[in-house]
Amino acid sequence: MGEPVIPKQLENAKRLKEFKYYFNDKGQLRNTETNQPFVFKQYSNATNLNHQWYKVFGTVLAEYVYELLEKECLLKRVYIPLEAAEDGPKSFCFMSEGALTNPCKLIVLLQDRGVMRAGTWSQQLIVHDCLDTGTQIPFIKKALREHYEVIVLNSNDNFMPIKQDDVAAAEEKKQCDSDQKYNLTLKQIPKRGFESAEQHVIYIWDHFISKSTAMNVAFIAHGYGGLTFVNLLNERTEVMSKVYAVAFINSAHDADHQNVGQIGRNWIEKKCRNWLLSPKPLDKPVSSVRMDCAQVSAGTENHDLAPTICFHSIFKYLKKVANVQKTNRFTRSPIVTRSLSKKNCLKEKKRM
Repeated sequence: MGEPVIPKQLENAKRLKEFKYYFNDKGQLRNTETNQPFVFKQYSNATNLNHQWYKVFGTVLAEYVYELLEKECLLKRVYIPLEAAEDGPKSFCFMSEGALTNPCKLIVLLQDRGVMRAGTWSQQLIVHDCLDTGTQIPFIKKALREHYEVIVLNSNDNFMPIKQDDVAAAEEKKQCDSDQKYNLTLKQIPKRGFESAEQHVIYIWDHFISKSTAMNVAFIAHGYGGLTFVNLLNERTEVMSKVYAVAFINSAHDADHQNVGQIGRNWIEKKCRNWLLSPKPLDKPVSSVRMDCAQVSAGTENHDLAPTICFHSIFKYLKKVANVQKTNRFTRSPIVTRSLSKKNCLKEKKRM
């Protein structure tokens, strides 16, 4: 997949160490005391407390990845809504420097639903494998090397946490008195205007992607991200003229259930490819009930691992479609010659 994600000395590394974990030079999560892989069960006989601990630990992991996006990929964090008050609830996404002004190519990355935040394909892989397979960073670096601009969506950032001191049961408090600094008990309230992944994606489209100068926009969408893209297609028909290709990775979209019209279905058939979970080798044709676009094997039956396995195939596909589009654009444009120019002038005079 190219150069590995090598974690640097980041601010959020200090927060990870408070949980007794760090990332080694291979991007693997390890215990600071034992150097062993991650263990979910932090407290014995306290299932609820373990879940709370892991939830807060997950927010620290997300912040760690955000920092990698900014410092290793040089993306900038853009807060939304644009008109939000300084102390009001906000969401955000990440963009490369020329994402809105470069007239060439733009890739938009859209993750699956759940705990995944901007820059993450799979929190499970970050925890149990490495940053290279669990994050979108290899995709971002590859895109930037191939002169794409990049926008990384954060479609699951829909709620704002609020501290609560008295939610945990008394017996659990005895076990975690020393861990109160982790804020184990959190309550969440929805961020108005971004309560769903669909709303987040539409906002980013309306205020950024649709206004960008990029002539060639591509989406890479994993799992539920595919469904939110098709929802965007339904809500904003101009998507069909702005986006030249979509790489779905085991997409959750369904043209029938989402009531996609015939024009939209025709566009999906021509412009999209879906890498489905399959025991077949990578890129081999796969039959599916939802034959709304080309369906090929993801080369794995593991949903979380699919983006990593499909990595090179996806970029080859996007490059191929872009080249075909460029060729078609060139062949359809008439070559202006003196004789042609003269004929056009005579036609104009006759009209006059």
